[in-house]
Amino acid sequence: MPTQLPQKTKELQTGIENNALMLRRGRELNGLSQQNYHAICKILGIYLYNSQFSHIEQAKLVLQPGTIVELEKLNKCFGNKKLIPPTQKDFSQEVREKFINATPYINVKGEPCTASDFFRIFVGIDDIHPCYRNVGLDITEEHAKNTTEYVRNIFLGYCQEEMLSRKEAWENIEPEVAKIMKQKKQQHHFKNILAGLEEWTQSELEAYTKNGTITTCPINNMWQEVTHKSMPECRDVWTKGHKVKYSQLKSIG
Repeated sequence: MPTQLPQKTKELQTGIENNALMLRRGRELNGLSQQNYHAICKILGIYLYNSQFSHIEQAKLVLQPGTIVELEKLNKCFGNKKLIPPTQKDFSQEVREKFINATPYINVKGEPCTASDFFRIFVGIDDIHPCYRNVGLDITEEHAKNTTEYVRNIFLGYCQEEMLSRKEAWENIEPEVAKIMKQKKQQHHFKNILAGLEEWTQSELEAYTKNGTITTCPINNMWQEVTHKSMPECRDVWTKGHKVKYSQLKSIG
């Protein structure tokens, strides 16, 4: 599956971002993870995978016709006890109950999405239902601390895996950081954060995350490109990033 985006019109860009938001928020509202989606799809023979869900929710995956059809198949399972498989490996009773009680993805009219609806949303013809609009997260000092610890854990994990000193690792990522942080002051601050000399503050994280509303993070995308590992979602970074272990991140490709 290609992960680069095609040349985008304003409508297509809006559709890609709306689709990403809908897929992520709908999953979160049902209390399900990307791995839960992967598990049920594997059992039912639906050709969707956790890496695809990650890319879709980051607005990075170009949806092919077949992928859109598979999304409709998955959507029919939510809340339909007859279609939900019995408990088995990687599909616990707790997860099964979540699918049984789940609400399908709905179109702007409030009806369960078909393949046509997913397509129309993705290309920017239709808007998403208001229930998927991100309400944001009230950023606290704790979130700033979690995020600070998260980036340090990723950086040190990268150093260890590649057998690099922190100086060598910084030299590797500095050009990528410069693409995101245009000012030398910002780059130096980030370098000191990774070194354990400075911290991200609540106000900084509020500004960077647009008051907890962003769904994709350039820094997280950078880590993913550099390490070739799937990074957690933005909200997971802010709320529990300090618990993320580099060794448990899944490789991409």
